[in-house]
Amino acid sequence: MNLKSFCKTNNEVFKGEPWFGESLVGSLQKIPLRKWNLKPEHTSNSIASIVFHIIDWRYFVIEKLKGNASFDITLNTKEDWRENVEVNTEEERTKIFLELKNSQENIIKLLEEKKDNWLTKNTAGKEYTNDFMLQGVLQHDVYHLGQINLINSQLKNL
Repeated sequence: MNLKSFCKTNNEVFKGEPWFGESLVGSLQKIPLRKWNLKPEHTSNSIASIVFHIIDWRYFVIEKLKGNASFDITLNTKEDWRENVEVNTEEERTKIFLELKNSQENIIKLLEEKKDNWLTKNTAGKEYTNDFMLQGVLQHDVYHLGQINLINSQLKNL
């Protein structure tokens, strides 16, 4: 993979027409606000909590793109999964969409400043490569997009 290819694929998953179906933004725009805070039976997260989780990991990538070796998120902590997350108004939902959009723009802008050989270097403060990190954030978005759409389908009668 090269950076141009990653940016194209990332933009498709984020707001384009990915091969697998609806994009992240496209899916979220179709889900009514009334479903964002609900958790179907045997589900630990709401759509809102998953969206904030996606945003937080995108911020992790942004910090690493900036070279911040000390920034980290420990799995299964409140930095990984925020506590008591709710989205109750259209204004709050609009703010989340803006946060997502800003994270996307920041990632792409920071990547445009890099050369392809940057991909083979280790991520700031980590033992894995930048390529691995970028593949990871893309997989992370798609994985959680599937969860969001599953939760939405489980709440179809609401």
